[in-house]
Amino acid sequence: MNNINSSYINEYINSLIIEDNEKLYKFREYCEKRSLPIIHKEVGQFIKFVINLLNAKSIIEIGTNVGYSSIFMSKVMNDEGKVVTLERSEKFYNEAIKNIADFGLEKNIEVYFGDAVDILDQVEGTFDMAFIDAAKSYYRVFFDKCLKMMNPGGIILSDNVLYQGMIASDELVVRRKKTLVRNLRNYLEYISHDERFVTSVLPLGDGLAVTLIK
Repeated sequence: MNNINSSYINEYINSLIIEDNEKLYKFREYCEKRSLPIIHKEVGQFIKFVINLLNAKSIIEIGTNVGYSSIFMSKVMNDEGKVVTLERSEKFYNEAIKNIADFGLEKNIEVYFGDAVDILDQVEGTFDMAFIDAAKSYYRVFFDKCLKMMNPGGIILSDNVLYQGMIASDELVVRRKKTLVRNLRNYLEYISHDERFVTSVLPLGDGLAVTLIK
């Protein structure tokens, strides 16, 4: 469900997206039936755009879930690039390993198990793109750790940054989410105002921040 745009706008945008991989399409349907938090279709299309724009060959992802986005990004790179992804839930980690193997992408996708706050420092190499889609209160921590590994001109994508509209309107904020909202607002101010970056926040899915590293 889209939480930012009117449903008819979202439906029209999604109608323009070509599903060119039947197996991946069925995997998305399976994930949606389970109400798993996978990337929105329009966010996926934008990720596809960025990967092709950068001619990206190396991507780091924070938040694997069951592996849908990792598999999607690997397919966009024509199974030639490398995706390194981190997942803290043992249940989802095991599911992701199984799903990645089912797509025959074990050599293209490396999955780390553990909390990204702790294990990001163990990841070696540099990356053309980063995709952050994990614990919202730690986006600043994830971003700064990924920043050290980015190639010049790299792009960091941060998903769900408008969080059901709460980030843009105090009237929508529920009490139990106040700390999360405050942290996300501070994060967006940081990546939007720091002169080392150029950031655009897009009303795609539940909000997508696109940050170019100068």
